[in-house]
Amino acid sequence: MVGLRFPFRELIDEAAALSKMAGGLFVSDAPLIAHQRALARIGEKSAESDRYLELQPLRTKPTRGYEPAPRSGGLQVYAHMTGKWQVRPVGVRGPNREIAFTGSASAVVELWPAGCLWREELGRSSRLAMWRIELGAHDSPGCYFHSQILGDRSDLPFPKSLPIPRLPSPFVTPMAVVEFVLGELFQDAWPRKASEARHHPQRWRAIQRQRWCELQRWHEDAARDGISSPWMNLKAAKPPGDLFLSS
Repeated sequence: MVGLRFPFRELIDEAAALSKMAGGLFVSDAPLIAHQRALARIGEKSAESDRYLELQPLRTKPTRGYEPAPRSGGLQVYAHMTGKWQVRPVGVRGPNREIAFTGSASAVVELWPAGCLWREELGRSSRLAMWRIELGAHDSPGCYFHSQILGDRSDLPFPKSLPIPRLPSPFVTPMAVVEFVLGELFQDAWPRKASEARHHPQRWRAIQRQRWCELQRWHEDAARDGISSPWMNLKAAKPPGDLFLSS
């Protein structure tokens, strides 16, 4: 089933802009560059089948800056981010081609203490936090744009057998999730970078501003037009596939 659609060029521009803006905050921006290349390859494929777009492990530098100055965080931490999205090219190859999110779409954010390298075998004892930001399936019982806490293992709290709460989330694309993490961990550095009057921050702001405005309008329509309470209306609503396409 074809779901939300985005201009292909816009997703590539988004990743390129974030990579340029976030210099110095990641251990390496190679995963962002690989993400752009993967998008470009998918853009050359046929529109007959789904593909998987993955974000290779992206790791921030350690920081105590998750409290804005003059405060300081009590722990030095870093974020480890991965993601996997089921997508399909839409339309003919060319500058106006689109990409559709067609199935599973999930970004995983983990916070780890500085000096503790991410390894699966370390288990949860070393992991400080984990949440997932996801898009719901067409038959999802929760809010379509949502985040969930833990839920990747059977142990408590938030075991895999308890797929709630699905908390509303305004973060739609993989790169929007990455910016959310940067804004949390680098509360002084990232606002400065996102406000610069250069090409890449300007392009980033234009893309994100349009999506935020479209999402808010859809939220308002869903809350106003349904027959139940605003939250129940929004919880049941599914966005139109062209929500984020320029009019």
